[in-house]
Amino acid sequence: MTDKQVLIFDIKSDFGHFRKYNTTTSPLTYPIPTRTAAVGIIGAILGIERELRYNDYPEGFVPLQERFNKNQANIAISLVKPVKIINQGFNLINTKDTWFDLSKRKNKNPHTQINFELLKDPHFRFYVDLENQDYFNELVERVRSRKPVFTPSLGLAQFISEIEFIDLVKVEYKDNPSQDYVEIISAVNMKHLYDEDPVEFDYNSFYSVNSMPMEMDGARVVSEYADVLIERRGQPMKVKPKFYYYIAGHGNIIFL
Repeated sequence: MTDKQVLIFDIKSDFGHFRKYNTTTSPLTYPIPTRTAAVGIIGAILGIERELRYNDYPEGFVPLQERFNKNQANIAISLVKPVKIINQGFNLINTKDTWFDLSKRKNKNPHTQINFELLKDPHFRFYVDLENQDYFNELVERVRSRKPVFTPSLGLAQFISEIEFIDLVKVEYKDNPSQDYVEIISAVNMKHLYDEDPVEFDYNSFYSVNSMPMEMDGARVVSEYADVLIERRGQPMKVKPKFYYYIAGHGNIIFL
C-alpha cells in the first residue's frame, strides 16, 4: 500500500477479553485485540459467515482469516482509553466428569469457577484498509450507519460492542532510511523497527510488549506471531520504524 484511503473507527464495550495463547486454567488477556481478533470483528460487521462447524466450510468458501490476511488487509490499532484490567470469576461446566457420572453423584457440583482477566471499559481505535474495494466500501457504509450484519464483540460473545465512525482519510507512506525516531500513535509490531535502539523510552510512560498471533489459517492454526509494543495509557511512542504511514489530523501509524 502506498497512498490509499483508510477507514478509522472506534469500538468499545463494558468488558473485553482476548485470551493469551499460553494461559490455561486462569485465562489472561492481551491489552488490545490481536490482529486475528480484529479480522473477526471486521468479518462480523460485514456479515461474513465462518465455518458450518469446526473446520468445515461450504464448497468454494475462503476462510475469514485467509480472506483478510496481511496481503489483503492492513490493520492498525490504538488505545483510546488506558488499559484497565480486573479479575472476574466465571461459572463454567465441569468437563472433567460426564453428565451421566454427575447424575449419580448428587453432591458433585456440575460447574467450576474460573477466574478470568477482563479488560474494563475497553475502547480502541481501528485503522483499516482492505484490498478488496467492494468489501472496503461496504465496511465504510456499515460503520457510518452503525449497522453491522452481526453485532461485533470484544473477545467473548457476551461482550457486545459499539462501533463509531471517526474518519475516512488518505494515508501517506513514509520510508525512514535515516533511522530517525518517529512518534507513532498505534500499537507497534516490533518486526517493523530497526534492531538498534528501536524505542526511545519515556520513563513517565508505561510500556507493554506481548507476543501476539498475527495470522492463522482456516483451521485456526497460527502461522505467525510477533512482539507488539503498546503504551498502556494510549500515549504516542517514539520508535525507529523502517516505514510508517502519516494520517493528516491524526498522526503516524504502523500496520500490524
